[in-house]
Amino acid sequence: MAFDLNDTRTLLGVIDRAYPPNPVLVDTFFKNTVTYPTTTIDVDYKKGGRKAAPFVIPGSKGINIAREGFETRSYKAPLIRPKRIITAEDLLLRTAGENIYSTRSAEERAEEYRVNDLAELMDMCIRREEIMAASLLTEGEYEIKGYADDGKEVKIDTVSFGFTQKKTLSGTDAWTDKSADAYGQLQDISLAIRQNAGVIPTVMMTTTKTANLLLDNKSIIDKLLVPSRENLALMSIAPQIQSPEVVRFGHIQALGIDAYCYDGGYLNDAGEFTQYLPDGYVIIGVPGKGRRLYGAVTQMEADGHFHTYEGRFVPKVVTDVAGDISEVIMSSRCLVVPESVDDWYVLKVM
Repeated sequence: MAFDLNDTRTLLGVIDRAYPPNPVLVDTFFKNTVTYPTTTIDVDYKKGGRKAAPFVIPGSKGINIAREGFETRSYKAPLIRPKRIITAEDLLLRTAGENIYSTRSAEERAEEYRVNDLAELMDMCIRREEIMAASLLTEGEYEIKGYADDGKEVKIDTVSFGFTQKKTLSGTDAWTDKSADAYGQLQDISLAIRQNAGVIPTVMMTTTKTANLLLDNKSIIDKLLVPSRENLALMSIAPQIQSPEVVRFGHIQALGIDAYCYDGGYLNDAGEFTQYLPDGYVIIGVPGKGRRLYGAVTQMEADGHFHTYEGRFVPKVVTDVAGDISEVIMSSRCLVVPESVDDWYVLKVM
């Protein structure tokens, strides 16, 4: 069978073999992926419950206890659809890194463009997922902005899960005040998650600028100045670069928390570098429990019929024979959702 680089099923195979980037927030807190054969997804998320069993008098049939801690919302998964255009003129010029005396054909260049475009469009979709994850972790919700073909904003929707574990510090409690009890605040957050979710948080995520405020805090310095054996039993600060965007700056043994600086970002619509996680936010949570849910993508193919695909990313190639143009389109319907809204806590410290 001939290899058709314009066929959606062939391109799906290429995508499945590709090695995608690893966005930190998504991979830490929302690493589980589920695909659906429909565009509408029922999202289940939990709110912890800790009722105790009631006493009854002898001979009683028992007390009925209402079910709690479970809620379902239905969402139509938002559509992400970047595209890239290849023109006949593009194929007449050498690609980046190609020898200036190259004799490659336009067809060979077209295949290289197609593969590179697929990878770049998929990366763009994954960056959008990371933006959604960052907003969900810091605000408990994320905004969906829909754009028409002319690039104008046409719709705004908000995906929210009733998140309440957020606190904004001010005055002498803010970390800009070196006398703030930062360590006590971290203790309170860990305790709140353990009480409300019934699980132990093991990850703290913030930015380098915010982490520097913590390391300059008197409550932390005082504990690091105690004799060595007791110090090591409480916390250890040993910054280590793990990737261009991530530094593991310490471990708080007393709370069982690994602390990380995450300074990764993207280019916004104005072309400005924007951090996924804004300065001033500290997230403590339970890793690996959230999910990314992917709705099905329906699109018309070259045969003139609509086809529905279940998957994370669905490619499509559209050709304009009269205009000598080929478009590569990548579609994805992703929802980033928590398992429980009690699995993390956010401090706004500055």
